[in-house]
Amino acid sequence: MSLNLLLLTNESSVNSVLPALGLLPHTVRVRTPEVTALLDGGHRDVILVDARHDLASAKSLCRLLARATEDDTVPVIAVVGEGGLVAVNGEWRVDDVILPSSGPAEVDARLRLATTREGVTTQPESELRVGDLVID
Repeated sequence: MSLNLLLLTNESSVNSVLPALGLLPHTVRVRTPEVTALLDGGHRDVILVDARHDLASAKSLCRLLARATEDDTVPVIAVVGEGGLVAVNGEWRVDDVILPSSGPAEVDARLRLATTREGVTTQPESELRVGDLVID
């Protein structure tokens, strides 16, 4: 299952934020960490926020994204360094957090869990997909 991911970061490369993403078959678009990135970010199944360095700005952005995507139900995952985990709480309004050092299996599992939770849809509601069976 290939996902469309939107990574909000000031870095130019996905590998500098979450190296394991480069080993997975997902499509990753990198944009600057601003809410306006949602306008030109295209379709996305998950939004990843680079929260490794500026925790205060990342927290504010995550809260804004949660409000901006309420109707869209797009999961938001914060990429947080180990030292920053102590600052993450419910006020961030993120669906999950992940360490930059996480391996491909963990990253892929967290992405799958985020997109398959109840209330989150990654496909049009007009069709039901179970394995290879599609009912529209």
